[in-house]
Amino acid sequence: MFVCLVSMILRIFYYISISSYLVGIFEYLQAEVKETHAIIGEWVATERLISEEESDWAVEKSSLLDLRQALVAEIEELNTKLKETEEEAVGAAKQREDLLSRKDEALQATRSLHQGLDRAVTKLDQAFSLLPTPVADRLAPYRKKLVPGKGMPMPPLRQRVDALVSLLQAIQNFHRSVTLERQEFTLDDNLSREFQVMYFGLGTAYFVNESGTVAGYGQPGENGWKWTRSDPLAREISTGVDMLNNRTMPRFLELPVGAPPRIDQ
Repeated sequence: MFVCLVSMILRIFYYISISSYLVGIFEYLQAEVKETHAIIGEWVATERLISEEESDWAVEKSSLLDLRQALVAEIEELNTKLKETEEEAVGAAKQREDLLSRKDEALQATRSLHQGLDRAVTKLDQAFSLLPTPVADRLAPYRKKLVPGKGMPMPPLRQRVDALVSLLQAIQNFHRSVTLERQEFTLDDNLSREFQVMYFGLGTAYFVNESGTVAGYGQPGENGWKWTRSDPLAREISTGVDMLNNRTMPRFLELPVGAPPRIDQ
């Protein structure tokens, strides 16, 4: 009986031991399960985070790709504009160079024209000295535009050219016509008289006083007109004056004609 009791006790200890072992194993497994659940939860959370990151990255990547495409297009447009600007700059530089060259040519041409005008003025002065005083007085304003007074600025080129053309045209018209002028001058007797003078251009002229007692002719010279008294010409010259004033019928006049010296040397 004692042996049976011992055997029973041993069995009880065995079962207790096994129960404790099983309890330990169960607790261990329960801990492992909890840890596994925790790991699985962390993994799920991580996967969710990764999925969210991937989704966000996909959206951001799409935005970055759109931005990249827009930037590439903008860069291409800027490169095109830069190339056009460079071409325009080259064209502008060439145009500026052409304009400067044309400006230099214009300045040289202007200087050349001024020099030519100065030479023409010298020649014009010689012709101007042959004009009757009334005609010269009428043309004096144009002459002042060519040769301004002391201390006065030089007129613009166009104004000088216009004045020269006007003077030359006026002198040409005078030279190609017969003109009657009233003029006062002195003959060899040093008496100043007023005469009616018929100018046949710049070639020769004939003068007579109002009473028809003093007459003569004139010819141009280097220092102006030289007047020669010849009273026998008074009647014929008076007839010419009447013809110009429409007081008598026109006819041929018998008057001496001299050959004036050339003044355009």
